[in-house]
Amino acid sequence: MAKVNISAVWDRATEFLGDNIGRLLPVVVPFIYLPQLVQLILQPLSKVPSMAWIAQLVGFVMILIALWGQLQVLALAIDPARGVAEARSNATARIAVVIGLTLLLFAALLILAAPIPGALVYAGFDFNAAMQASAAGTPIAPPPGMTAGIALFILIYAAILFFIAIWASARLLLVNAVVLAERLGFGALGRSVALTRGSTFALIGVMVLYLVVSSVATLAAQSVLGAVLGLLIGGTEPITLATVLTGIVVAAVATAFLLLFNAFTGKFYVAVRAREAAGSA
Repeated sequence: MAKVNISAVWDRATEFLGDNIGRLLPVVVPFIYLPQLVQLILQPLSKVPSMAWIAQLVGFVMILIALWGQLQVLALAIDPARGVAEARSNATARIAVVIGLTLLLFAALLILAAPIPGALVYAGFDFNAAMQASAAGTPIAPPPGMTAGIALFILIYAAILFFIAIWASARLLLVNAVVLAERLGFGALGRSVALTRGSTFALIGVMVLYLVVSSVATLAAQSVLGAVLGLLIGGTEPITLATVLTGIVVAAVATAFLLLFNAFTGKFYVAVRAREAAGSA
């Protein structure tokens, strides 16, 4: 079976964005950009004890709205002919399944990662003290019982877990696309693994490059612009004009990368389905 041309998929993704920007903006602006902007604006409140729970609650709601918006973009990327209304209806009908699968995968990751905090606890690490020290900006004391053997175990296990997570992320890239297009539930996990067979290393390269570029761009916008505006405008309150203006720009950068990622995912799904159909013909 022929491999999917990743460069061609990128071309189709950018072409889709260029041809459908007018239809995408009514989805992207209110359901992806604004939720991220609200999160960024309220982020400083998480350091205020009396307001932290409000910021966390609103942030959780914004994450759900942004997920809904991304599912709409993904549905459009898979089949632009169906239109925005049908993409929104599909995203609404399937978002509960996506959330359920996301929580399942997150729980699996926590279980796999459990030996690391377990080793730290065995070494006498005080998580409460570490959180208090982090909030106060003071150094975190090393565990009193940390030995070279425990440290080596944590290092090796973390490295193995990292590579497993990267591999799994590539093989499960199409879970949301399968949920939307094929209306599967738990079976979407196995279906994604099957569809990405033969493209694992190419997808890992794409995902690593995407994470590096998007992280650098977002952090650069946040740190550089935030520092400049902080010096020019100033302010001592948790939320200031400088933090709001910085959030406007950072949310725009992050939204652009999310839009590109979902367009690529949708077009990659279309490409592997076409490859599958050609192989069975």
